[in-house]
Amino acid sequence: MKRLLVNLPDDLHEELRELAHRKKTTMSALFREAVETAYEDELDAIELDRALEDSARDPSASMSWSEFKASLRSGVQG
Repeated sequence: MKRLLVNLPDDLHEELRELAHRKKTTMSALFREAVETAYEDELDAIELDRALEDSARDPSASMSWSEFKASLRSGVQG
């Protein structure tokens, strides 16, 4: 896991600290959840782009469309 230093206004920091206390979690966990929620679609797009790039570099590691459709018909989970 990587670390990130974030500067927050004092009042926001205090409110986030209080929220973390009320939820019995950490400020870091609240921050991660908020970022993942706010940027979910964009992060998914980045993940998809990386998967497509990986597949283009090594097509043998991927399933073809016809193989995928056949696996659905046969009930095979991949």
